[in-house]
Amino acid sequence: MSVVRFVLVAVAATLVVTAVAWPRPLRDPPDPRTPTPIGTPPVTTPTPAPTPLPAGAPPDFGEIAWPPTPSRALGKPFSHGRLVGGVQLPELGEDFFTWDPVLNRIPNRDWRRWGTDRLIRTLLTVIHQYRTMHDGAPRIGIMDLSRPRGGSFGKRYGGLGHSSHQNGLDADVLYPRADGVERRAFEPSLVDRKAAQELIDRFVAAGAQKIFVGPHLGLRGPRKVVIPLVYHDDHMHVRIRNLRR
Repeated sequence: MSVVRFVLVAVAATLVVTAVAWPRPLRDPPDPRTPTPIGTPPVTTPTPAPTPLPAGAPPDFGEIAWPPTPSRALGKPFSHGRLVGGVQLPELGEDFFTWDPVLNRIPNRDWRRWGTDRLIRTLLTVIHQYRTMHDGAPRIGIMDLSRPRGGSFGKRYGGLGHSSHQNGLDADVLYPRADGVERRAFEPSLVDRKAAQELIDRFVAAGAQKIFVGPHLGLRGPRKVVIPLVYHDDHMHVRIRNLRR
């Protein structure tokens, strides 16, 4: 009986040791990620909506990289001028095209198309209002403004050069052509004088400080604002006031 009891105790001890020592079955580690429930759409980052344009704003405003603070026109348009925080006019728009006065082609080179934010707004607003009143009218051509940081824009930059255009307040605007072609009017006979006069009147109403016009076109305006000047029979030279000094 003692022998039987001893055998039973030994067997029981062996089973306990075996149970403790026997390796557990291998399992995959738990996935640390939280599973996405079936049927739940993936999370996406929404794309910011474009900033809406103000009511009545020209559509070309949406293509402009407007500065966070107003541009600054330093010095004079014709002396020691500089442009700070300028805005580049795009080469083409819904209401306008640009024309290179040296290479005589569309578009004007990018470094010749810089102005203050107020100049760009004035140009695009006046031109858009004109074309809104004349549905189907050709786009208006814009030539030189200023260089990216302003400064001298003389003959070394091509053509006749400019004695002004130094601080982002000046722009050369082509007269509309009588034949409707979107090109420079190389002779006074090609100018649509009625359309040109209307554009001048609109720039005057927008507060232009000076508008230099060709002496052979018979264009008129306030005596100290609209001024005939040689070499302006193909374009008007629009200058706005400097409201920030």
